[in-house]
Amino acid sequence: MSRFAIIIIFSAVASLVTQVASFDTVTLQRYARASSLSYLSLEKMQTSEYLSLSRLEPLLQVVDPESESGATIFRDNSNNDTKRLIVACRGSANPKNFGTNLKFKLVPATRLSQPTPSGAMVHEGFQDASLGLWKELAKPLLSRIKEEEDAAEIIFTGHSLGAANALLTSVHYRTAISSTSSLSRPSIVTFGGPKLCNDILARFIRNDALEGSTIVHLVHDKDPVLANNQKLWNDLGFQDVGIELQCDPNNPAVHTAAEEKPKSFFSSFAWNILDHCNYLGVYVGPRA
Repeated sequence: MSRFAIIIIFSAVASLVTQVASFDTVTLQRYARASSLSYLSLEKMQTSEYLSLSRLEPLLQVVDPESESGATIFRDNSNNDTKRLIVACRGSANPKNFGTNLKFKLVPATRLSQPTPSGAMVHEGFQDASLGLWKELAKPLLSRIKEEEDAAEIIFTGHSLGAANALLTSVHYRTAISSTSSLSRPSIVTFGGPKLCNDILARFIRNDALEGSTIVHLVHDKDPVLANNQKLWNDLGFQDVGIELQCDPNNPAVHTAAEEKPKSFFSSFAWNILDHCNYLGVYVGPRA
């Protein structure tokens, strides 16, 4: 590898580390709560303690009638100086959603609102679901952005299936939003999200489709869905798109080094399905 290539890689890594550092654990926990609230109807959100704790204001909610994927747009009122819009994509909550997860064959990435390189491949179910969701989300979201003139940031977040939809709908969003908008570069923060594409598409999303955006995936070793699917994803050639960070399932803590993770007798076993829904001390999953 040439010295020039090494310098480019080092600079890219340093830039990404700086971007990740901009998210403190309180902020990350707020995004986890937004992802959790997205599992609820707007009416049921009003009685959730997560709504008051996070100072999130739900603005509207959409559902794709075909895939039954959903998303909620929130205004983040936690910072008087910096207003954010948060698009929280709901994870699996019904049989159609679980069917989407099982369509894991890699297919050509031809439905992402922009041309992709030859050989770019994506999870079939996630590509279809994110396109259907974006068709429902695009008009109300872009209209809301015009109304929210003081918003300085937009975040796409979600858990599990919602994590996949958050990443891919942000690609659709980036194509639709004006490049001169202050919200033209979304940040993506996901929880317990699956791998969803091959290396060609992963590089394209990082370096072109979402160039300049922060993409952070929060995971933990106790998540059985992630642990039990790693071999399948590796065998099928799936790759990570953004930065993967280990976090604590039960506390608002992100581990920047392996030695920081607490040790336990059960640490090497990922068996409890509820742990797929526990991130940063927040329950992120379906409920009545």
